[in-house]
Parts: sequence; structure tokens; C-alpha cells
Amino acid sequence: MKSSSLLTPQGGEAAEAEERPALSYEQTVPRGLVHRWSLSEVFLTGSRALDGRRFEAAAQLPLSHAYFRDHVGRGEHHDVLLVLEACRQSVTCAAHLHQGVPAATTFMVTAWYLEITDPEALACGTRPGELAIAGDVTGRHERGGRLRRLEFAMDLALDGRPLGRLTMDVRSTPTDQYHDLRYMQRGGEVPTAFGLPAEPAGEPVAPAAVGRLDPVNAVLDDVRSADGGVTAALSPRSFRNRSMYDHPYDHVPAMVFSEAARQCGLLLAGGAAGPARVVRLDGSFDRFAELDRPVRLSAAADPEPGAGAWLMRAEQDGQTVASVSLTLA
Repeated sequence: MKSSSLLTPQGGEAAEAEERPALSYEQTVPRGLVHRWSLSEVFLTGSRALDGRRFEAAAQLPLSHAYFRDHVGRGEHHDVLLVLEACRQSVTCAAHLHQGVPAATTFMVTAWYLEITDPEALACGTRPGELAIAGDVTGRHERGGRLRRLEFAMDLALDGRPLGRLTMDVRSTPTDQYHDLRYMQRGGEVPTAFGLPAEPAGEPVAPAAVGRLDPVNAVLDDVRSADGGVTAALSPRSFRNRSMYDHPYDHVPAMVFSEAARQCGLLLAGGAAGPARVVRLDGSFDRFAELDRPVRLSAAADPEPGAGAWLMRAEQDGQTVASVSLTLA
């Protein structure tokens, strides 16, 4: 687990930080730098390199949003998955601006670990939240003269208050090679979320049962109790959610699996914990989850991290494609 030293620099680093002007929250970065189609889905407002490895970034967390603010009775705290998305955008932007990754590159999150060390730092004020990210590129992996993988560690502060820390591993592939790979894997054209039916895979979960108001933000169908846990189908209804699928994804993204894990955790917790109160999320995304084949989810108590921890596994065609463990406050 990474220390929070980036948020509390010492000696020369502290003097250097005092001399730098603060990053601005006045406007967002160009949407292409964070791989988003919609301006309303861009939260990053700035990024700059400190050296060849370290960078800092800023993001504004909105107080109104169709997905990240759609929570039953939990409007007093920022959504942890919104923090996670802002950090994903900071990584993508840093890769392009500071690590020399070409624009025509496809990124795939293979793992992330977020720990909120001060849950009360998520409390909303009267203005949108100002997230400060102190980032470090902890690993660069090249193959054939091309960058193939980046590893990041980030320390986070929200409205000037230390919030937590995050690590993220990201694979990168030139977009033309990515499409060739997917074509070869599938033996033909690969469907995207926008071109597929979005019919439920069984009875949709009641939105309120997973802390939601709008049914488009509920991602579970065919929920069943099983041996102290739950099973469910990952709902194709999410294909029409333009926050989860902002552009034509050809596989289930890491954020959708993270949302599914949270909703499974809320069902298992009996609604006692609010959606914004995730304090730890540990995700591993090992394989492409195809959009046109069923994804089955199973979730149960995770004894390893302790009380309030839940583990969700996602399977497709008999193989585990993703696993997400989380802790609810």
C-alpha cells in the first residue's frame, strides 16, 4: 500500500510545491485526452508533469449528475466511483501528455485498488468538489519498442483534505492493433454496446434495492439468493447508460463491473450502507467480457479484509473475467 507522502511533501519537495501555481478548476481538459465523447462525462480540469515520473492533476466532482449522483437518500457524500472515474481520466491524460502515448491508443484497465482513508472527506459542500491527485508512474513496460503497460500510484485530497490512495494498472495497445486483435479473437467483426439489444436478462432488480432512483443505473437482472450470497446476470440494460458506455465499447469496462460489485454488496448488506460509502475497492479484470454473451455474477461475504467486505466474481463461458472485492462503511 502506497504512503500518502505525495500529499505531504518534505524539504525541497515542499518548497517546490509552494512555488507552483495551483492547478485550475475553471474548465475541463479536451475530452479526447480522457477518451470521452460527451463533455458532461469529463471531470478532469488539469494535469502537469513534475518530472519524468511524477505528475499532478485536478478534477471537479459535480453535485448533479444522472449517474454519479443518482443515489437514494445519499446526496450528502460524493460517489466513490466518481472519484475512481476522475482518477482513470487523470491516468489516461497523463499517459498522453506526459508519457508520450499516441492519441490513437486503446487503454484497458487490468486492476485498480482504491482505499478511502477518511470517509468523511467525501462530504459534499455547497460547491462542486475539488479533487487533487498526486500521481506517480511506478512502472513502464515496453515490448517491441512500444509501451504496453503503465502502473500508477496516486494520493488523493478532496477540498484540501486527505482522502485516500489508489493504484491502477493499465494496458495500452495502438488502436489499429487492438481492432485487429479483437477481430482475430472473434473471427469477425466485434459488436459494440450501441449495436446490441438492451433487453433485460431476467427480471430487473428494483432500483431502490441497490440504492438507485433511475432504473438505467441498476445493472443487475435475475437476482437470486444462493448459500448466503447472491447470484445475478449483468444486465444488457446498461448498454443504454451513456455514463457507463459513453462511446462504442466492444467489451464490458472495469467501471461497470465495479458498479455491479457495489450493487451486489448493497443487496447482501440489506441496504444498510449507502452507495457512496464504499471505503475500499479492489478490482482485477483478467479477460475481455464479450457484450453479446451472458455474464453471470456471484457475490458473498469476503472474510479476508474483515467485516462489511464482499467479493463478486464475474464469469462468462465458464471462465472468470473479473473479480471485485469491496468494503462498505
